[in-house]
Amino acid sequence: MIKNSYDKKFSIAHWDGCQDPNFFLESFENASEQWRNEIYDIYFGATFRYDDVVYGDVMGVNASPTHYKNLLKIQEKYGIPISLTLNAMDMPIEMIRQDVIECFLRYIKKYYDDGVRICTISHTHLMKTGALQEAFPDMDWKNTVNHGISSTQEMIDFAVLGYTTVQLDRDFNRNLNELKRAKKEATRLGIKTCLLVRESCMPQCPFKAEHDHWQPGKALKETGKSYWELIPFTCGSWRTVNFSSGTQEEFDKGVTNPRTATNIMAHSRDDWDEFADNVDIFKTSGRLNRFDPNMVKGFGYYFEINRIPQKQVGYPTHLLRVDSFKEIYENNLTPFHMWMNNQVHKKHYPLVTNIDEIKEISANHFWNKDEAIDLCKTLKRCKNQCYSCHKCDDLFETGNIESIVNL
Repeated sequence: MIKNSYDKKFSIAHWDGCQDPNFFLESFENASEQWRNEIYDIYFGATFRYDDVVYGDVMGVNASPTHYKNLLKIQEKYGIPISLTLNAMDMPIEMIRQDVIECFLRYIKKYYDDGVRICTISHTHLMKTGALQEAFPDMDWKNTVNHGISSTQEMIDFAVLGYTTVQLDRDFNRNLNELKRAKKEATRLGIKTCLLVRESCMPQCPFKAEHDHWQPGKALKETGKSYWELIPFTCGSWRTVNFSSGTQEEFDKGVTNPRTATNIMAHSRDDWDEFADNVDIFKTSGRLNRFDPNMVKGFGYYFEINRIPQKQVGYPTHLLRVDSFKEIYENNLTPFHMWMNNQVHKKHYPLVTNIDEIKEISANHFWNKDEAIDLCKTLKRCKNQCYSCHKCDDLFETGNIESIVNL
């Protein structure tokens, strides 16, 4: 058992998509000191432009000038590093041209001079030139999770390219044995590993590469429709389908078949330790978040119970809240993975903050049932080979589904 699996453990997204430029800062400052202690870094998007060369962000959103100033305030006041993200998957070949490299180095230097010491770069050819590493020797270089590093050998290859923090693919969430091998080699090489905790992406999704190219704005620019409007038959369909335990009741609790995503399915403190002991940083997503004035400004961890369909009321009958991951961990508030859904809440939600009451309310939750706990143990090592397993399908009573692409 590890001593501490939460302090400086979480890489969180800045809400680049939020129109209120101060919402993130105010939520951050209203969070508990312990919650802030648990943050490893805060990553934000930006875009480099030089003549007709554009290289930036796969999500299609960037931090505004005010957002960036607020992030610098957080870094200076709280000592929490901010992390520049340039993770476009459409890499211009011009980026390895000498004049473009020189301009790009000047672009990065502006952030470097501001004290930014962590940067995500997706352009592997640019990394291979060594220009970035030579110009900014103190920068922690991250690759992007979109590189899809799903084996220890691939992790080593990216470390040799010059990446000092390797973001592993979501596949590792279901392959604990390989995660242990990767951690051993990462320690030997003196690099860090990062693992995305939660992502509503189909394992090894066949649409992902095209999605990443189209979603940031290409679809809207060329067709007048967003990716989600234009393409109704990919993740937009299986994220919303009643793919639950066969009952509307469980679906309304936010309980869906784990096959529709690649989340870490950690039920208890012991499960969490198995992952936390074998990865340096846990990453959470959220740069597209756009929160409205009805949201309470203050970070925490939330767990929705008995979620009522929006067409009826629009909020859960119980919203469990704690101030930090430490509270979840030390009180063993199972199931752990259900606490990773939200960061803030709406003002009219009925909050439950008493630990004993939280335990009582969540005791009979679907993921606290014996058969669900057993499934979580399988998911840690199943490698997403669903066609030959169907353990999820059996528990959720959906019948054997060979591929969720058919949903």
